Amino acid sequence: MNISQKTQRGGSAIIPIIILAIIGFSAYLGIQYLPQYIESITVDSILENIEKANAKTPLNGVNGIQNIIDKQLNVNQMNDMKDNFKVKHDGERYTVRVSYERELNLIYKKKAIQYDKSITLK
Repeated sequence: MNISQKTQRGGSAIIPIIILAIIGFSAYLGIQYLPQYIESITVDSILENIEKANAKTPLNGVNGIQNIIDKQLNVNQMNDMKDNFKVKHDGERYTVRVSYERELNLIYKKKAIQYDKSITLK
């Protein structure tokens, strides 16, 4: 009698499910963080553009600086952030400060991300 044992071949479905779950969770986190990252890079770019414009020709007045900020925000379609930019005049220098907070809704908790940066123009 020749009884051959049948061996089971192939992988189980558990490993691809785990891999898909990891990829899905990573995509979810990316969807949460990527817009905040792009927004902070854009705000940094706006502040750099203000510094470059001031280096080229010194900016006069709070309203002039605020107009440049408004134009930059309009170009980048970020008009809702106008209230987050504050321009102050102290004697010979102008200080431009941007401060805001965003909330990320992660699966297990909500996380607040704060952005606060300022530049000084002479």
